[in-house]
Amino acid sequence: MARRAAQRFGIRSGIAVALLCWGVLAALQLFGVFETLDLRLLDWRFRLRGARQASDRVAVVEIDDATIEDYKCWPLPRDQYALLIEALAQGRASAVGMDLLFLGGDVVDARYDELLAHVTALHPNVVHAITFVPGQRARAGLARPRPEVEAMLAPHGLPAAGIAAREANEVTTPEPDLLGAAAMLGHVVLAVDPDGVVRRIPAFVRYSDHLYPSLALSVACVAMTGGPLPRVVSARRGVDLAWEGGGSLRVPVDREGYTGVDFAGDRGSFPHACSMVDVLRWYAAGDVRKLQDAFGGRIVLVGVTAVAQVVTDVSSTPFSPNTPLLFMHANALDSFLRGRFISRPSAAGQVLALGALAALLGWLFVSLSMPWAAAVSAIALIVVAAVDQTLFVLWGWDVPPTAGMTLPLLAYAAIASYRFIFLERKAGERQKELEVARDIQKRLLPTALPQAPGLDVFGVNVPAQEVGGDYYDWVAVNDGHLVVGLGDVSGKGVAAAMLMSHLRASLHAETRDGTSPAVIAQAMHASLFRAIESGRFATFFLATFETAVTGGLRFCNAGHNPGLLYSAGKLEDLEATGMPLGIFEEATYTEQTRSFAPGDVLVLYSDGISECQRKDEMYGEDRLRELVVRLCAQGLGAADMARAILEDLRIFARGPACDDDVTLVVVRRLATPAPTAG
Repeated sequence: MARRAAQRFGIRSGIAVALLCWGVLAALQLFGVFETLDLRLLDWRFRLRGARQASDRVAVVEIDDATIEDYKCWPLPRDQYALLIEALAQGRASAVGMDLLFLGGDVVDARYDELLAHVTALHPNVVHAITFVPGQRARAGLARPRPEVEAMLAPHGLPAAGIAAREANEVTTPEPDLLGAAAMLGHVVLAVDPDGVVRRIPAFVRYSDHLYPSLALSVACVAMTGGPLPRVVSARRGVDLAWEGGGSLRVPVDREGYTGVDFAGDRGSFPHACSMVDVLRWYAAGDVRKLQDAFGGRIVLVGVTAVAQVVTDVSSTPFSPNTPLLFMHANALDSFLRGRFISRPSAAGQVLALGALAALLGWLFVSLSMPWAAAVSAIALIVVAAVDQTLFVLWGWDVPPTAGMTLPLLAYAAIASYRFIFLERKAGERQKELEVARDIQKRLLPTALPQAPGLDVFGVNVPAQEVGGDYYDWVAVNDGHLVVGLGDVSGKGVAAAMLMSHLRASLHAETRDGTSPAVIAQAMHASLFRAIESGRFATFFLATFETAVTGGLRFCNAGHNPGLLYSAGKLEDLEATGMPLGIFEEATYTEQTRSFAPGDVLVLYSDGISECQRKDEMYGEDRLRELVVRLCAQGLGAADMARAILEDLRIFARGPACDDDVTLVVVRRLATPAPTAG
């Protein structure tokens, strides 16, 4: 049934509708309509995956509220940062990243600037922060930085030719002494998405024809190689980093020059986090063991996390609406160490995958019934979400899910609507066809009772919702015979009505040459076999009555339901004497003779009566036989008997309609011939 429905509706039509939905969703995705929702879904995927512990190599020193409270001032004197660097060196930290911008002179003592610069120069594994203002200087019309600043900054950069990176038009650097003393610099620029959440960083920023690495990448380089920056080579949708001493890393870069961070989590994902005041107390107490336990072999990031004492830079991240940016850099460092990032497949790949899904859904939705198609739509949505989450968890692929999760529902709604319109149109066409078929059938059936002395004849046809091929007729022959026929042609609708028309023409033509039921049936079969296609046929019961009171009955049953002959208080089944008309070319037909005395009754019927069904019960021939015997015993006329049979059928069916046409002919022999009209 589902296959026939799909053929009627058209697989191509269903796929075309689904692909139209795909085109709309693909266009909306390419134009960024779903961007905000896709970003929110990315955060939900992070939370669904759950926070994980960051790399054991990452440690964090927080300038927290306890530190500010202990010093009773902000900013802290820079000699304390010099002491912190010394403490971390004593703790054998492999690299130190200062997420602090030391601008201008120290507010407490200018000598502290010299001290910090001196200690920095002694420890080449210390990376200081710089920051950039994104944008292109040429377009903004801004002046170049001071020559001496650019000269000190340039050695910290890499050649930028052919490398995809974020452009910058301004740079902010530490005070000159510290800038000159620093062996490594790293920028602290982050990317804020349209919804205000930080999910990406620029691994490199292009400024003044040089590339400058991020703070997280710089400290990772220091820890892995001792400091030299890697060679940067452009790669497909990213860059390849290669170090002289060996080792490489591919970093994905999107079209804006940013790299997606595979977040470990919020503060709780970094177990090696200490307050700066505690670190300095360990150092003052000479507790080297604690320092080495906390920082030995680890990469340390130092930054501000206080919220009660000072204004700290915070931002929304996938795990928290208020994350100190120090932990954003810590998550970026964890990504670099693991070599795991969040990246999106190409737009072309996404669109093609979405198109393939649309074609599959279009085929399924027209091949299945609508309830099953609805179930498949829901399942497809769940599968898309599950596949999307799996790709994210296993490989860090951020496949924007909004379009993919919308497609099954949109395609189902569109195909269901189109299918409804299609079926409505087909129903209208079918209704017109049924009206034509009913009109043909009505015209073919007799409109008046026959003028047959000695016979009481009545025929009735009750069409079902679908026009079938039931046909009854009678032809009065001048030699005193009445030919009565009842048949059922295969099929329904106009085709069945046209076949019935052919039978009627054959019957009327053949009765001109004689009244032998076998001869008439043989001729009708030959004509029908030549006229119809293979597989079509008709069953037919043909009877010839002599109108005289003493006349008999001859009949030929071509594969039809048995005629019911009531005679002398007994009921006889007049079984088939030949095959249905039109099946095999060489079919032959014989006839039989019965007496038909006054009071005898012949009942001819179609299978619409015997096969009328109520739930799992069928009316059946036995019930019909019993009813005919009772009615004949009551001596009812042909019309009253036919009406009584139809009423019993209506009561059985609990309504007026059966699945097939109901056709009935009753012929009763009268005791004396009825007077001829006129």
